Amino acid sequence: MRRQIRWPRQLGRTGGQNRLEQHLMVNVNPMDSQSIVITMAEVLDLYASGRRDFSRLDFHEAWMPGLVLPGIDLTQADLRHANLSDAVLVGARLGGCNLWRASLAGANLAAVNLARAVLIRADLSRADLNQATLSYGDLRLATLHQVILREADLRHANLSYTDLRGADLRGANLRGADLTGANLRGASLSTAGLEGACLDRVWLDGAEPPYPELSSAAR
Repeated sequence: MRRQIRWPRQLGRTGGQNRLEQHLMVNVNPMDSQSIVITMAEVLDLYASGRRDFSRLDFHEAWMPGLVLPGIDLTQADLRHANLSDAVLVGARLGGCNLWRASLAGANLAAVNLARAVLIRADLSRADLNQATLSYGDLRLATLHQVILREADLRHANLSYTDLRGADLRGANLRGADLTGANLRGASLSTAGLEGACLDRVWLDGAEPPYPELSSAAR
């Protein structure tokens, strides 16, 4: 039986119709290097019919707040300036994606693969990235205020000048990560792995554990 698409209020069949008719460049046939133009509504129909592979899709500036697309494969997709706020993408594959200035605020990204993704200036505030993989990702100047990164893999990620105020990084793997100038005020870093991490000019007021312990862990 064909599964029904869960339409969020922002993308209902009435008020959001213009957004759904937004044209996208999608490689529908994984064996075919040529791309064709389809609408977002057609992408959602393909997903509802069981398709998960939308890798290398051109989704820049797409409007997708609140969409429920667990397990979708957007490997190396172009999602610059895309709005994915409050979306549910649990277990999605987003490795190598370009999410420059994308909005993922409040999104459920638990167990998502974002390895080597570009998230420069992206908004991930209040997002759930529990056990997500962001190793070697570029998150410079990203907003990660009150984000959940519990047990996330952030090895060798570039987190310089990120806003991590109040972030939950308990058990996260930050080995070799660059946290230069990051704002970690009120963040929880207990049991986080910080060996080889760069903490130059980092803001740690109110962070847990206190600054001396973090300094020794980073040596």
